[in-house]
Amino acid sequence: MPQSPTELQTYAFGKRYAWYALFLLMLVGAFNLIDRMIVTILAGEIKADFALSDSEFGILYGTFFAIFYALFGIPLGRLADTWVRTRLLSIGLAAWSFMTLLGGLSLNMAQFSLTRIGVGIGEASSGPTATSLLSDYFPSKMRSTVLALYSCGVPIGLGLSLVLGGSIASLWNSWYPDGNFPLGLSGWRVAFIAVALPGLLLALLVASLKEPQRGISEGLVQTLEAHPFKKSWQEFLAAIPPFTFYSFARTGMPLRVWLRNLALLFGLALAVILISGFINDLVTLKAGQVYGQWRGLRITAHTVQWTALAFGIYSVMSWTQSLAYRDRPAFTLILGTPVVLALIFAGAIFMVIVNGLMAWAPLFAVTKYHESIASVGLRFGAVAAIAGLAGTAMGGILGDRLQRKNPRGRLLVSLVAMVSPAPLAWMTLSQDTFNGFLLSFISLSVVTTAWIAGILSTLQDLVLPRMRGLVYATFYLGMTILGLGAGPYLVGLISDMTGELGKGILGLYLLTPLILLIMIFAIRRVDETAKTKIARALAAGEPLPDNMVERFSPGGVN
Repeated sequence: MPQSPTELQTYAFGKRYAWYALFLLMLVGAFNLIDRMIVTILAGEIKADFALSDSEFGILYGTFFAIFYALFGIPLGRLADTWVRTRLLSIGLAAWSFMTLLGGLSLNMAQFSLTRIGVGIGEASSGPTATSLLSDYFPSKMRSTVLALYSCGVPIGLGLSLVLGGSIASLWNSWYPDGNFPLGLSGWRVAFIAVALPGLLLALLVASLKEPQRGISEGLVQTLEAHPFKKSWQEFLAAIPPFTFYSFARTGMPLRVWLRNLALLFGLALAVILISGFINDLVTLKAGQVYGQWRGLRITAHTVQWTALAFGIYSVMSWTQSLAYRDRPAFTLILGTPVVLALIFAGAIFMVIVNGLMAWAPLFAVTKYHESIASVGLRFGAVAAIAGLAGTAMGGILGDRLQRKNPRGRLLVSLVAMVSPAPLAWMTLSQDTFNGFLLSFISLSVVTTAWIAGILSTLQDLVLPRMRGLVYATFYLGMTILGLGAGPYLVGLISDMTGELGKGILGLYLLTPLILLIMIFAIRRVDETAKTKIARALAAGEPLPDNMVERFSPGGVN
């Protein structure tokens, strides 16, 4: 007999073990952000070492990391749905920690870029596995709260990246004021190595976690795939050019799909030429040179930025075309569901703003208020961590409480958190003193970080257990390719053009009205979408067991 909803509200291995696992996974999330964000507090030293402009640093910090993080999130998200999740997460953590260590040893921008790509690929395993595990460690009624607490690793990691990065670099540089560093390792390099080593030890603890049954919290227990790496490899081929064409041929795509794909490829190539050419000419004007003068085919940092962004967009679109034929139920519930798409797009646009803010806020504070990186790292990092913790936890807890009274409660919390930061950002960046900046940033950070749990938990609710890792990876595709791939770069570009970093950060908040419209659309439709999840999966060919079909049919126990 199928389990009743009451029987499902239990812990996979007991309450105490579930909270231990949550704590460990939150630490993993923190290290994810430490290794990613430590670049921001050390931006001045890295820019000087590699002779970078603001926009070039935005590409180095954001784009190189983002594209590979997002694209490898697809096959690794599928692997999280088909393989042992604890094993995958421990391998990923060890990999990105090691690449962070290598980043501190890089001799030039090319080598450093490769290590950032490696960090992105390793970190792509983190979110899908952790959220899927937590959805099975805990009962489903606690999902928003649990995912909010897990997401607290983000502000913790952000704060620690600033505190540790600034403190370690400043202390090391003070020991060698003449610049005669041992082995040529300057302060920023030592900071990278120092934060990487604990991650390697944490990977051993993660490997010891117990693997819960997939879907146990919802009574939809699903066994491991017979060939998990084969499934993941198929996702890789479908997402990474030029293997996409092999995937198309193997899947037997009809001619019309090939034609649409080629049209997309040529359209994006044309867009890269036009957009990068326009920006190159703007830079030419800024430099006081003659506008429109023929200078040959110029491959600049802006050309690289828009080529990389187009590469990411093309890869995602190719993958979606392939998924529709390889896994119709997953395509239907994720990419064929308007509410899911709306939440993905809203999150992506909001993360353009958030990544632009957090990538440049430390350097903004250093330059405007003439503070040392140690001071900014310690004080701003502590404020960002504490306020972010409060906002993230508050968003999840409040979302769960409202959800009991209103099926749209979680998304209403996310809506408020996503549209209200604009005036707070203006107030924060307009402060005349560093203390005023920090005080104002508290309210900005609390509000900004309260959005994530509502959307994450809603996305988990809108798909089947076997699709949780994939929907998470899809969500982070948009957040990473657009948010991280465009946000820091756009701020840097505006800063280069205007000479004011603050204008670059505030300019991104003009996207807020678009977020409002998309979220209203999702909120109005989310209840009906959740109720029809099983029926739409069955109609798309999902092979649920007979007792599950009976349970979710009209008049069933659910």
